[in-house]
Amino acid sequence: MNKILATIQKEWILLRRDVAGFMLLFLMPAVLIVVMAMVQDAPFKDYQELRFDLLLADNDHGRLAQEIRQGLKQSKNFHVVDSIDGKPLSEEHLQKLLKGGEYRVGIVIPKGATAEVINAANTVANRISEKIGMGKLPAREMRDSMYVRMYFDPVSKPTFRMSISFALDKYITYSCSNVLVGRLSKLGMAEAGETLDTAQTDDFKKIFQGIGIKEEALGDKGNISQFISSVQHNVPAWAIFGMFFIVIPIAGNMLREREERSSLRIQLIPFAHNYVALGKIFFYTLICTAQFAVMCAIGLWVLPQLGLPALYMGLHPFVLVPIAICIALSATAYGYLVGVVFKTATQATPFGAISVVIMSAMGGIWVPVDLLPGVMQQLAKVSPLHWGLDAINHIILRNGNIKDVLPHLAVLLSFSSVLLLISLYANRRMTHSVQ
Repeated sequence: MNKILATIQKEWILLRRDVAGFMLLFLMPAVLIVVMAMVQDAPFKDYQELRFDLLLADNDHGRLAQEIRQGLKQSKNFHVVDSIDGKPLSEEHLQKLLKGGEYRVGIVIPKGATAEVINAANTVANRISEKIGMGKLPAREMRDSMYVRMYFDPVSKPTFRMSISFALDKYITYSCSNVLVGRLSKLGMAEAGETLDTAQTDDFKKIFQGIGIKEEALGDKGNISQFISSVQHNVPAWAIFGMFFIVIPIAGNMLREREERSSLRIQLIPFAHNYVALGKIFFYTLICTAQFAVMCAIGLWVLPQLGLPALYMGLHPFVLVPIAICIALSATAYGYLVGVVFKTATQATPFGAISVVIMSAMGGIWVPVDLLPGVMQQLAKVSPLHWGLDAINHIILRNGNIKDVLPHLAVLLSFSSVLLLISLYANRRMTHSVQ
């Protein structure tokens, strides 16, 4: 018993010597709880509780378009954007905004949609009027090519697509029903709805399929359109997550060098620490880049053997090389900063590991950024993992090119440069203190 108590006392003395590390054991999990509670709050909500920006291009300007627009605007789920800079949205502009990742969903109401609904309503009314000997309304043969078209950012998940499709179908059905009631009233059949039997109800559904909903792919015809899947999201997302965990070996090796006094010998040599720092950064950047390549290879060749779809690399897969290098440099710079700032493994390990988890949660690795609260969406821009993942999505999901990801590369390089400058400055101060 005395040995146990003595061991407890010894461990307490050792822990008390590193107050900063002791506090981090409590502070970092506390921050993690707050961040994860906010991030994971969205998936536990129904999509009906969330609000999305929705692009609307109205080429019809008829009753159907007005009722769809009114229904969307009255809904608590959508903020309708039907004009940019005071100009009505065109279908081409709508697609361009979606390709750029600025919005997630767009709706195009085709010209003549209202006329098609009225014709369908007239056809139904005429079928009913034949049985009760009343007049007819002008009608023609039904067309089967009239659709309200939906466009989605390829990053949008299937659940989101289904929710939008269901809501839009509800508004179209409501509008069609109103038009039908108006047609029946025009024939003087205000109570004719009571004469509808099962067969006529089936005819009604069949006829009104002429104005349906159709999801269209973004991009020019002939281009491959790849929607997000478990492979398309998880391979790049967790590859980036794994790359940033390089913080643990980098910080661990730097701390080990201090304990063994090898770093002290380097500091005694004028300007040697700068070259050593650049050598470390170059080496670990290569390691992280190779790690990303291995993860992509798994997505391309291993996952299909397990019954999953192969990773689609986009129309310009070679652009992934500079993206991977910039992400690797950011991860290495962050790991090097942690290794410089913290003095013990008790400080560096929990901070490095938990901070990477926090940045990944904020950056959309676990939950799409669009589902996060407004404050978290703004904080996501602080996370380099967000910029890295969005850059990769531009290539493998939006079929982008190098021009589309230049802002992302600039942010990642700026992040790396700032961290490296801080690290080198801190290292220089340590060198002067030794000398």
